[in-house]
Amino acid sequence: MKKLLLSVFTIFIAFSMTAQNCTELFISEYVEGSGNNKAIELYNPTNAVVDLTPYQLVRYSNGETTPNAVQLAGGFIQPKSTYVIVLDKRDPGGTGYEQPVDSALLLLADTFLCPVYEVNKMMYFNGNDAVTLEKDGGSTIVDIFAIVGPPDTDNGWTDITDTTITWNNQGTPEDYTIVDYGVGPLFWLSWTKDHTLIRKPEVSYGITENPDVFIVTMQWDSLPQNTFDSLGSHFCDCNTFGISDIENDIDVVFYPNPVTDGKLTIDADYKIIKIEIFNILGKAILNKNYQSGLKNTVVDINKLESSIYFVNVTFENNQTVMKKIIIR
Repeated sequence: MKKLLLSVFTIFIAFSMTAQNCTELFISEYVEGSGNNKAIELYNPTNAVVDLTPYQLVRYSNGETTPNAVQLAGGFIQPKSTYVIVLDKRDPGGTGYEQPVDSALLLLADTFLCPVYEVNKMMYFNGNDAVTLEKDGGSTIVDIFAIVGPPDTDNGWTDITDTTITWNNQGTPEDYTIVDYGVGPLFWLSWTKDHTLIRKPEVSYGITENPDVFIVTMQWDSLPQNTFDSLGSHFCDCNTFGISDIENDIDVVFYPNPVTDGKLTIDADYKIIKIEIFNILGKAILNKNYQSGLKNTVVDINKLESSIYFVNVTFENNQTVMKKIIIR
């Protein structure tokens, strides 16, 4: 594994290193899938090979402060590359708690950890557990996913806070107040349960101090449950020119984003002559040319799978704008 970001985006390297950290590993992807489909991806934003021997992953369950740590000894991450850790459930005949991980996820793993729950519980997170990347025996926090310790976040975190909503509790309307991004009984609101979360490209270093609140949307993009195709590579401003910066004075709007109905609308104040869509590995998967040019178009992307994509639009003045989109 440990795939490098493909060269289609490396043309932006020369512009990449201002106002960035990019000096330490961080968690780049979090997979909380069905059954035992659990994975953590680490990203190396530096220009050097990193030995994982000093590092450990730690799970803090259900708002508690008791660490469940597993050492990452024996592995290396190449520069600008990833390392994928998957829960060690590989018995094809396993049932119940021993159900094997998805075959697609098996192929993406760089290592498997924590085969026995009673021995080490780190990889058994389920959406309401904080996960940290630490080093030197836990003396240094490198990155934090969610919040360690109280308040108890029950079933996970979302992007809604301090809001009272009414939900249908087995046929009876019931008010529930969301506080500090703790979802409580509302499983369907949680982003950290039954989702794949991918660190946004502009994130170039980890969270090293326990936050007061965990605002999922600030640093993470959410994809549906059991989405694995982005594991093994990570798009980061540390080795590319940020998507938010690949723009100019052209006024262009992409909507809706995320795309949920298979239709992406692009509106601009200049005529569009070409649209290209790349997947997260940098492979071109759609190319449309408009000889006469047009300022508004609807692109049919109904056949594309749920994932993150990059849309590059070329205008009649030969300027380009690239945007990240999410398909759900």
